[in-house]
Amino acid sequence: MNESSLRELGMDLFEERQFERALAVFAEAVRRVPADHRSRMLASRCLAELGERERAVTAYHACAEGLLRRDYLLSAMAACKLALELSPNERRLKETLFRVHSRAARSAPGRAAVPPPLPPEHLYDGKVDTDLMGLVGEELSNRAIEVLAAPDTGGNADPQSRPPLPLFADLDRDAFLDLVGRMVWRTIKPEEVISREGEPDDHLHVIVAGKAEVTRRTDGEDRTLGFLGGGSIFGELALLTGAPPTATVTAVSDSEVFEIRREHLNAVAKSHPAVPQLLADFAQQRMMRNLMANSPLFQQLPESERGAFFQRFTFRALQPGEKVLVEGEYSQGLFLVLAGEMTVQKEDPAGGMVTLGVLREGDVAGEISLLTGLRATATVSVTRKTAAGWLKREAFQELVRSFPNIRTYLEQLSDRRLKQIGEALRPLEIIDADDMMLEPETGAA
Repeated sequence: MNESSLRELGMDLFEERQFERALAVFAEAVRRVPADHRSRMLASRCLAELGERERAVTAYHACAEGLLRRDYLLSAMAACKLALELSPNERRLKETLFRVHSRAARSAPGRAAVPPPLPPEHLYDGKVDTDLMGLVGEELSNRAIEVLAAPDTGGNADPQSRPPLPLFADLDRDAFLDLVGRMVWRTIKPEEVISREGEPDDHLHVIVAGKAEVTRRTDGEDRTLGFLGGGSIFGELALLTGAPPTATVTAVSDSEVFEIRREHLNAVAKSHPAVPQLLADFAQQRMMRNLMANSPLFQQLPESERGAFFQRFTFRALQPGEKVLVEGEYSQGLFLVLAGEMTVQKEDPAGGMVTLGVLREGDVAGEISLLTGLRATATVSVTRKTAAGWLKREAFQELVRSFPNIRTYLEQLSDRRLKQIGEALRPLEIIDADDMMLEPETGAA
């Protein structure tokens, strides 16, 4: 039976709560392949379920050290996290977490080198000749810990490289340790929804291992936008602004996920006040990259200019029902939708309101009124919590002078929008439709 088959058998036994048999299978997998840290972590969970807390902590620690040696930093954090739940004050676990942080933190003047691992409290060489699947009881436990606590000496990370650890590496060391202690580690089954489009969610999710599909409901059907693997982070805007997610994320394989909730960040911020701003900066950089990659507005500019363009906007969190543009009034500035949703409506001469469109990520509101000086001919309202970039009138005028391609693009889209909105109204009117909005031409997210 090969490594993957042993692990699958062990997972089936674990699901059936046959923890002793599962321990034997996982430990045997590690005996055969010491680098099989997934089986090592699962065996540690079995030890914990069997009441062998101290041995579980020791096995988790060996797992974390092996993962760190191979630069699997998120998985190393997960092993430490699970062990700290069993022994919150365990010094060796905190030292390993410090080394994870140092390994990934950005180089800075005066930053200390990654500290060496602590010497082991017990020397385990893992040289067990017996097939562990035939053992039970104390004999199994004794032999299993010999294997599980033995070091994995095969990995050898490049000391000159800095492996990525998004967001976490930007925290200072003590804030990092505090956050790891508070956040939640979860296992996710295939087809389980991690985050659902449109539903309130105040969680930031980090995929430690596994794979997830990202979909969005379009014209009554779920459209696949992409897939996320280990190291992916999503939900930062929902956590920061309260805006519901704009897509659904569903596991497509067995996955492990960290959840960081608003309450966790609030608690960490009491001792580390810089953390909320670090999260805001992280979210802004993520939004910038997404918009630069997907929004037709940004694609009018050379890549070298897109960052400077985005930096001109200031961040605003908008609440449901808030009006960013009112028909008959002048636009005070330009709104760029980062996440969330706005609805564009116009008074119908026959009475009532006509919905002209919906604004989502990458769309703007208020630009034609700013370009022409005319009053807005439609109202734009926030339909759910929305994150937006804001550019006041004076800054907008400077922007279109600095980026003439943007002005040309907006004017061309305005002509097309005039025709679209004219068809939506009876009787036909001549209006400046894009006083308030810009929608992607095709294929926009």
